[in-house]
Amino acid sequence: MSAGKRSSAVLGTLIVATLSVLGWQHRQSNDLREEVVRQRAVAQEQTRLQAEHRQLVAAQVTETELADLIARRMTAEQLRTQLATMRRREEVSARAAAADSKAAVLSLKGNSVAFQLWQNAGQATPDAAFQTTLWAAATGDIDSVADLLAFGTEARNEAAATFDRLPETVQNELGTPERLIALLTAVDVPLGRAAILGEYPTPTDTKVTAQLIDAEGKLKTAVFSLRADGDRWRLVVPVEAVKAYAGWLRAPSQ
Repeated sequence: MSAGKRSSAVLGTLIVATLSVLGWQHRQSNDLREEVVRQRAVAQEQTRLQAEHRQLVAAQVTETELADLIARRMTAEQLRTQLATMRRREEVSARAAAADSKAAVLSLKGNSVAFQLWQNAGQATPDAAFQTTLWAAATGDIDSVADLLAFGTEARNEAAATFDRLPETVQNELGTPERLIALLTAVDVPLGRAAILGEYPTPTDTKVTAQLIDAEGKLKTAVFSLRADGDRWRLVVPVEAVKAYAGWLRAPSQ
């Protein structure tokens, strides 16, 4: 082979080799770009999934939140049930009042009087105000019960805090913390018989010892405080009673 032919063969081989190398580099470069694109797509997908996960976690209800939600719904149902009970009492008492509007007012002092005979005795004296409170509770008149109650600062604050924990729909139905406590007080009055066993005036109020008997004959003796407000007497709501009501309303979550 002549020197010229050998040079041409070597040059051709070099060109082929060079082209092969360039082709391999090009393929490598394309593969690298495709890998970079793929990695970016994977990273973006991971970022998107992480964002969705964070949203789902944020939207999830914790066990505590779920328990509180259930408790609030149960509380709402309990209070609506009590409100319905008061409305039924009101309807029954309205019919009874229409049938016998001239019934004499029997004093509870020394007498065990059935709830059907409790009357609006006014508020001129402690025993009259006490009977009027029982009558308002028995007839389902929550507004009258609320007007007959007297709150100290601590009891009023506790009532407001309890009211604020209620679902908004129930707050709208009840209206005020005072009506909430009036409702629970009315529910607490047994529809049986009642008698005042004694009165004990103090410098700040008058203590009334009363005997309450429910429809099944169960007897309870308790001491109530009544406070003068001008020429009217009102039943004092102890802060302990408000706390007990608050505990009862929170009971479902426990």
